[in-house]
Amino acid sequence: MSISPPSTRIGTILILLVLTGLGLLDNLFCLLLCLLIISLFASLVVRKVFVTIWRCKGVLIFFIFTGTTLLWTDEGRSLAPVLITKMLAMWLWGAIWITWVGFERILLTLEKLRVPSVLIHIIAFTARFLPILSERLKMMLAAQASRGAKRGIRPLQLHNLAGGIGCLLVVSFEQAENVERAMRSRGFSGAFPCLAGDDDKVPCVSLTFLFIFACIVWAGVILPCPVLFM
Repeated sequence: MSISPPSTRIGTILILLVLTGLGLLDNLFCLLLCLLIISLFASLVVRKVFVTIWRCKGVLIFFIFTGTTLLWTDEGRSLAPVLITKMLAMWLWGAIWITWVGFERILLTLEKLRVPSVLIHIIAFTARFLPILSERLKMMLAAQASRGAKRGIRPLQLHNLAGGIGCLLVVSFEQAENVERAMRSRGFSGAFPCLAGDDDKVPCVSLTFLFIFACIVWAGVILPCPVLFM
């Protein structure tokens, strides 16, 4: 199934409304329903999204560990399923947005929506530096392993990992300053050039799906849903 991406102002607003509604949902039944709809949409329309999620499986592991830590208390046992389902739904929807629309078109649409250029620059440069930071993290872990360090959850192992991540952050800040000075020396005026072209076509099918899905999500936020999982 081929559906044109909603690279328009209305499509971006609807996608952000769905993402915000998923963050406000607290009913497990509605969250599971939304997660099912998102999974079906990803499998039928945006099939590459599962490849992206598999490459970023560390984020999913972090979500699971975050929800598992809540199982130590009585309140946490009731909140853990909701929290894990909410994080999975929001992460999957964000991955669908980036894979379906494209990162450059998202930046172009945000610029049309009068989003401050500073925020657009932060998003653009963060996305471009993440692969570099990932490679440096792998090199750091390999260097620690060559010196006899072992991975695990013991205090000494966590101390070594925390120190390495701290050094990685310091190096990333220094690299960001170097990039800023290099861009200023080359006459950077503050306008980020988007590589994606402007598309004047209105994707009616995509907008219709997004509108219906946004109504479902916000109906779960505003209206009381049947509590089937207690």
